[in-house]
Amino acid sequence: MRTRRKFIKLTKFTYPYGTENQLKKFLPKGYTEDEHGNFYLKIGDKPSTMFTCHLDTACAEQERVNHVFRGKFVGTDGTTILGADDKAGMVIILSLIEKKVPGLYYFFIGEEVGCIGSNALSGTWLKTEFSEYITKCVSFDRRGTTSVITEQLYGRCASDEFATELSLRLNNVGEFNFSPDDTGVLTDSINFMDFVPECTNISVGYYNEHGGDEIQDLDFLKKLSKAVCEIDWETLPIKRDPISDFDDDDDDDLHEYEEDGKFSTEFYSYFKNKEDVKKMYISIKHIESEKAEIRNWLYVSGSYPGFTDILWNGHKLRVKINDDIEVVGDRIELIDLMPELGSVPKSQLSDSVKKYRNIMM
Repeated sequence: MRTRRKFIKLTKFTYPYGTENQLKKFLPKGYTEDEHGNFYLKIGDKPSTMFTCHLDTACAEQERVNHVFRGKFVGTDGTTILGADDKAGMVIILSLIEKKVPGLYYFFIGEEVGCIGSNALSGTWLKTEFSEYITKCVSFDRRGTTSVITEQLYGRCASDEFATELSLRLNNVGEFNFSPDDTGVLTDSINFMDFVPECTNISVGYYNEHGGDEIQDLDFLKKLSKAVCEIDWETLPIKRDPISDFDDDDDDDLHEYEEDGKFSTEFYSYFKNKEDVKKMYISIKHIESEKAEIRNWLYVSGSYPGFTDILWNGHKLRVKINDDIEVVGDRIELIDLMPELGSVPKSQLSDSVKKYRNIMM
């Protein structure tokens, strides 16, 4: 693929949310549109890696882009954004597809306005066949040239072992300087942290995104588009476990609960019983018990001095320090610090809140 030419074609116009369908002509043959308006293509029988990019750009209106070239960089005349975020990622994914690298390739809509497409897919993820074999979600949507992201807004998304090995493989092939980076913010891969063990975001060579001074390193994009096709994605180490086990100590029905048990859609997590993974609602009573354990740990450990409140929904913990809210981590990460969170009695779990409507407050 002639990456430079492809990138310039893809950034000829900006594509605000709602105009993504105009890019269908650039999508690979055989793609499918899912029920949420995203587009995908699968190569291989049961590939373990989902590669993602997003089609929309960070702008309110569609405008023509006037390219300005400065050595290896391309930008604009300043009147529009460039749209390298995330047409650079799109170029890389099209390169992988052209080389028939095994993978599930997703082109998401609405990332710049709240990850609309990926959030919708994550809501139905456990009902898809993909959930049975995808263990890695790799987004190509990060500024700079060195990041393999291990943490995003909601906490750890990829293990250090995974990020280190991926960095090593890329560096060996393309003479890059990739390394694990825990300063990620938010992109589509964040929506799969609850189900997919290793979720990351990789630098694609753009800078100053979302503004008129946005630029793309075309030399880096060309090198990376080639390098990603030469490494073995299937054998990367999988170390992070995003799913908790629930306490399966008997064969009683999951709907059993104590007489004063009450449930709310606000409190939940994802639990694994044998080979099945389900979203389960946690009783309000048990959440209060866990909150007491968490507060005690915070006081004893002194990890967050001066905290004024905790926000715990059963899955992710945040602490309030004055007017600021800081993310601590998810249930899996907290288990190392508080083993009590490692299991939840079945009597305090339900797979449906509606069935308890008659006892809700």
